[in-house]
Amino acid sequence: MSNNPIPESERALLALAEDCANGCAALEDVIPLKLVREDDLRLALENLKGDMAAQPPVLGRIYLFKQAEQASDAAAAARSAKDAECQAYLMAARGSLIGILGAAPSAEWALAGFANPPANSNAVPRTQAGRLQCLSALAVYLNQHPTYQTPAGGPRAEVTSARSQALHDQLSACREAANTASTAQGTALTAKKAGLQGLRRLLMALVDELELRLADDDPRWEVFGLNIPANPRAPDPAVDLVLTTVGLGRVLAEWEPGTRSNNDRILIQIVGVDADFREYGKSGGDGEELLKNQPSGATLRVKIIALNGSLEAVSGPVAEIVVI
Repeated sequence: MSNNPIPESERALLALAEDCANGCAALEDVIPLKLVREDDLRLALENLKGDMAAQPPVLGRIYLFKQAEQASDAAAAARSAKDAECQAYLMAARGSLIGILGAAPSAEWALAGFANPPANSNAVPRTQAGRLQCLSALAVYLNQHPTYQTPAGGPRAEVTSARSQALHDQLSACREAANTASTAQGTALTAKKAGLQGLRRLLMALVDELELRLADDDPRWEVFGLNIPANPRAPDPAVDLVLTTVGLGRVLAEWEPGTRSNNDRILIQIVGVDADFREYGKSGGDGEELLKNQPSGATLRVKIIALNGSLEAVSGPVAEIVVI
């Protein structure tokens, strides 16, 4: 397997699996193959990528993870927004109560939820958990002291038992939703990793069997998208290079790796500054790279050269973008 390592990156692994499945379709009965066949690889790919042609459509583990990741991010953002609302409310409530309880910490402030040991402070709690408990205590305290409440609709911010309890319940619900979404994301990630590892094992087994059944110089290795062990060739060029700005001075480059490539050279050129392309680095075979510290306002040109060990593709895609 020295000339046919199984890729670690997700995109390269899926691309090789597609090539190997196509090779199996053409040659599995001719060689013949016993351990890993086309159906094994197609099923593993469907498990990961899904099948939109199926009825009902099958959502793959990669999509399900991305969906869970998006839901987790949204739930975390909702929790943060609600916490910010609660913090602002507690600041308004504290300001309202100062006129009644005074500015110094006291037992009454502690009953109202504004107690921060060991500092003996009556400030709004610094932690989200502290703010959650402060809202609960404040709801009880204001219920017991109705004259301390400021109803809605007046010139001053509403500070009431009902509002305190409502915000407590809403923040608690947001925290529960965020925790549930985070757990679901972790479960989806575990499932995706297991699917990728299963596919990787299938490809390793396929290469092992091909080593037993094909000579090292048999050209049929390349039907599977693999190197001929005795005579590795330069990879096909990478394709579909896309550049996207992702922040100040940062550009994300994404492309489809070339067949038989296990790495890529990344070349960059600042138009009007660099006379030609210069080396930025290597991708590691991931099919993407975040280009950092690029000059804002400049036109950045990028070129990708696929590698197979020391062998390079004869050409590569070029794209350019204005850096923000």
